[in-house]
Amino acid sequence: MAATPTRIVIVDDSEPYRRAIRVTLQKKHNLQIVAEAEDGLAGIEAVEKHRPGVVLMDISMPHLNGIDATRIITSKFPDTKVIVLTMYKDESFSDRAYQAGACQFLPKDCGKKKLISAIEDCSSRH
Repeated sequence: MAATPTRIVIVDDSEPYRRAIRVTLQKKHNLQIVAEAEDGLAGIEAVEKHRPGVVLMDISMPHLNGIDATRIITSKFPDTKVIVLTMYKDESFSDRAYQAGACQFLPKDCGKKKLISAIEDCSSRH
């Protein structure tokens, strides 16, 4: 019997970046993109509707930033793990992301293998 795929929501204000992540991850049979959102508020709505195992979250977005959205998601939906993906390399951002409940904090240019490994690691935590 095949394992249930990890359900993923991508939250990023860059449509080209969301598309690149979607294309990268749809090739993995054990990963399923269930929704995309362009800001933190829409990301919270997508999590509420789709109940994913993992959220890939940008930090800098309009309406609600990724740190605040992560805090809300991890408090309202403790079974959903958030991986913060960002261009910011400053440690203060990673500290804030982890304080908000992020499972992992990665640079956007981390590469396919590292991203998939992070998703698998976070989705296996309960």
